[in-house]
Amino acid sequence: MQNLPLFGLDIGGTKIEGVVLESRAKPQPICRFRIPTEANLGYQHIIGQVAKMLEMLRAESGLKPQQLGIGHPGTLDPNTGVIKNANTTVLNGHPFNKDLETRLGIPVRLANDANCFAVAEALMGAVPEVMPNAEVVFGVILGTGVGGGLVVRGKVITGRQGIAGEWRHNFLDDSGGPCYCGHSGCVEKLFQGQHWSTIMQV
Repeated sequence: MQNLPLFGLDIGGTKIEGVVLESRAKPQPICRFRIPTEANLGYQHIIGQVAKMLEMLRAESGLKPQQLGIGHPGTLDPNTGVIKNANTTVLNGHPFNKDLETRLGIPVRLANDANCFAVAEALMGAVPEVMPNAEVVFGVILGTGVGGGLVVRGKVITGRQGIAGEWRHNFLDDSGGPCYCGHSGCVEKLFQGQHWSTIMQV
């Protein structure tokens, strides 16, 4: 397993980015591509875009994927097996990993994108260089939506509902208006579409 090539995707609100790494032991990129998510075209279209990306990576690298890892918005609910809390709302309520495995014909491993970011920084990024003795790392992503990942002693904490570390649906201010989660004034809704440098100065 240490020497097999790694195929990975990051699914965002506006883009899908894919990469092939040489191996777990040598995580150097062989190739990388980016295509639009086009979530407005629906759930099945996103599955098609994932298949398109995988074929692009396979063709460019000349390698055959044994499995695929995907960082995605929202959470794969451990109790129901469907996506929830994704700001790419067409994913919500669907068994995304099972549908992808059916389409792609290989095992698919899903994880929340903020959790992926947090564990990568904790184990391979800035944390070992800047704070090598840190036991708790909280990673924050600011993009089409907002998200958070919590890593304790090198392990991602997901919690019983799969949402530990998430802060997007905490109440912040009524001016955010109704959120797709059913509440109002959430962090995610308030900051959506605003310029982060301006927000952080307030």
